[in-house]
Amino acid sequence: MKYRLGLAFLIMVLAMALAAGCSDGKQDAAIDGELQDGVYLVKGHIEHDSFGMASMEVIDGDISSFKYSEIIATTGEEKNEDNYSDNTEVLTVIEDLNEQFNKKKDIDEIDYDVITGCTKTKETFEELTNELLAKAEAGDTYRPFYKDGEYNAKADEDNYGWLGEVNIVIRDGQIVGVDYFEAAIRKLKSSKAILDEHGNPELDDDGNRKTESVDVEVGERKSIENYNYIELFDTIEAVQKLVINSNGVEYLDVDVVTGSTGSKDIMIELIETALKEAK
Repeated sequence: MKYRLGLAFLIMVLAMALAAGCSDGKQDAAIDGELQDGVYLVKGHIEHDSFGMASMEVIDGDISSFKYSEIIATTGEEKNEDNYSDNTEVLTVIEDLNEQFNKKKDIDEIDYDVITGCTKTKETFEELTNELLAKAEAGDTYRPFYKDGEYNAKADEDNYGWLGEVNIVIRDGQIVGVDYFEAAIRKLKSSKAILDEHGNPELDDDGNRKTESVDVEVGERKSIENYNYIELFDTIEAVQKLVINSNGVEYLDVDVVTGSTGSKDIMIELIETALKEAK
C-alpha cells in the first residue's frame, strides 16, 4: 500500500513538472526579461514644439526593427534637413542613435559620447527606448488608435471675417500633428500689438496696449503680425500639446488652458469632427 502511494505521489510530481515545462512561458519570460513578440510604440510629450516617438517590432524574441524619430507638432513631419535646417546636428544624432541600437539591440551598449551635443535628444531616446523594452518584456503590444492619414475640419461660421480650421496628421495610429488656425475669408481691417524686445505688448500712459493698424488679405492667417490679442496663440499651442500628448480629446483637462475661450471651444470641436473620420 505504501509503495502504491509513493508511486502515485512520484507520478503526480512528474506530471506537474511536465505541465510547467509545456506552459506558454509568458510568466517565465517576464521574470527573465525576455522580449515578447509583437509591435510596440511609445510617444513622448511635446517640448519646444516637437516630441520624440519610438517604435519596435519583436519577432521570435529578437528585435527585428527599431526606429526613434522627433516630430514637429504642427505639421506632423519628422525632423529633416528641409524642415529643421536651424539645427541639423540633431538629425545626425538621431541617425547615429538609431544605427547603434539596430546594430547592438542593447540600450546599455549605446555609446553616447561618440556623438556630441543634443543632450535632450539623447535623454529622450534613452527614456523612450527603455519604455519600449519594458513594454516588450511585459508583452504590452501596441494597437493603433486611428487610421493613418490627414484629416481636416472647418467651422460652419466665421467670426468677424475669421474662419477656424484644423488639419490633423495621424501616423502609426497616433496623432502626430495638429495645426489649428483662423484665416480671413475676406479683406479685413485689423490691428497688431506693438511688442517690446521681450515680445510683450507695450502699454500707453493709460495702461492700454499700443497697436498698429494693418490690412489683412483673403486667406491670411491670424498671427502676431495682424492680430493684437496675442494670448490667442498661447491658447492654440496649449490645446495642441494637450491633444497630441493625450492622443485625442476624450480626456482633456481643458480647464488648465486659460484665455481665448471662444477659439479654444471651436478648436476642440473641430478636432473632434476631424477625428471622427480617423476612427
